[in-house]
Amino acid sequence: MLTPPDKDLPNARVAKRDLAKKFLAANIPFPDADALELVMAATRLDEAGLILKGNLSLPPEIIAKLADYSKRRLSGEPVDHILGWREFYGRKFKVSKDVLSPRADTETLIEHTLAAMKDMDAPRILDLGTGSGAILITCLLERNDARGDGVDISPAALDIAQINASALGVDRRAQWHCGNWFTPLSKDTQYDIIISNPPYITPDAMQSLEREVKDYDPHIALQGGDDGLEAYRHILSHAKNWLAPNGWIGVEIGFDQDKAVRNIFGAEGFVEIQSHRDLGGNDRVVCAITNS
Repeated sequence: MLTPPDKDLPNARVAKRDLAKKFLAANIPFPDADALELVMAATRLDEAGLILKGNLSLPPEIIAKLADYSKRRLSGEPVDHILGWREFYGRKFKVSKDVLSPRADTETLIEHTLAAMKDMDAPRILDLGTGSGAILITCLLERNDARGDGVDISPAALDIAQINASALGVDRRAQWHCGNWFTPLSKDTQYDIIISNPPYITPDAMQSLEREVKDYDPHIALQGGDDGLEAYRHILSHAKNWLAPNGWIGVEIGFDQDKAVRNIFGAEGFVEIQSHRDLGGNDRVVCAITNS
């Protein structure tokens, strides 16, 4: 609990300013945003609370917590790993070293998936490489008549997905399957929607990733083979076996992969192939429907 102002103790505003200065000096991207996030988490105040109560002194336990947060962030550990959650589409998702933290860019895939489902009744969704479950769970939360399955090769990732599904109230509409892409699914199951944010980073690009991605996100969720397209080839060569007639499929892509992924869609016979950009103006999603 915060205490009345004491000149011998720091307050939340001072703590945020000092953290931001340290992060800036260490060349950490977005030092102010990271400092704000950590101070809010430690004090359990939101931005409005910091304005109203930011002059109150911090007790020793919060000072100690912020010192720990600072040490970990300066070592390169990302904020979401320090706190154990990441906000995505306005909701908090538990994350860990076993899952790729959901990024704002992936909200582009959500938007176009929701648009594709607009005229579908009780759509059935398949999320391949589900990780934290953020994509599938968000779609289920936005469409309360939908049901879905998430597949991941990592049992630890699926544990996180299950926790998120339970915490956000969709556990009765989501099922989780451990295995490689389509392998654990029943052959007679069909889906109206298939979505995926597969690994698409090349070995060369891996070397230039920011430290907090390269050192903390699971490499299995990042590495896409020699040309970054391995997962797309596999998914798109098998997807028709599980897509319902006129089913829709959408995948996230790297900023420079649009043409290559569109070519794979075309080679596999998909139609109405479209590309969509994220808010930063980068190619981010390729989608299509089956031709039957």
